[in-house]
Amino acid sequence: MIRRREVLAVGAMATLCELIPPPAALAEDCGSAAGARENANALLDRYAAAINAHDTRSFPELFTEAYLQHSGRSPSGLAAQIENFQRIIASMPDLQLRIEDRIIGGDKVVARTTYSATHSQPIRGIAPTGKAFTFRTIDIWRIESGKFAEHWDLTDIADVLNRLRSG
Repeated sequence: MIRRREVLAVGAMATLCELIPPPAALAEDCGSAAGARENANALLDRYAAAINAHDTRSFPELFTEAYLQHSGRSPSGLAAQIENFQRIIASMPDLQLRIEDRIIGGDKVVARTTYSATHSQPIRGIAPTGKAFTFRTIDIWRIESGKFAEHWDLTDIADVLNRLRSG
């Protein structure tokens, strides 16, 4: 519970710093909270740009070596992340990511995203249909030393796969 309070406190402080100019004694804290939020925003934007460019070469600057993946769909670690996205991009050559919403507080980034692609390659044993499709995710990342260090997500990919199977 303390952890959640810390995250909420940092987020609240960052919001207050934007709304009310702080006294000199608090200016440094506001500056560091605002700077951390700017860095987290930039990290998320660089991630989206890498996905949309289908380029995993920047992943070492985006993910820690010991990146923890909690989804269960892919292993943890930077190398596994690179391999996973290379596989995804190969199966969805026109994949594009759009960030719909983002929430940043403390060391966490939450993003609601939409991925769009055309079913032009086999995906999980489903023959290509040529149909355009989208899937959505809600991702939560923990940031450490300016990189994504840990990840949890919810996705509607199971529903999308069922629709692709049914033609």
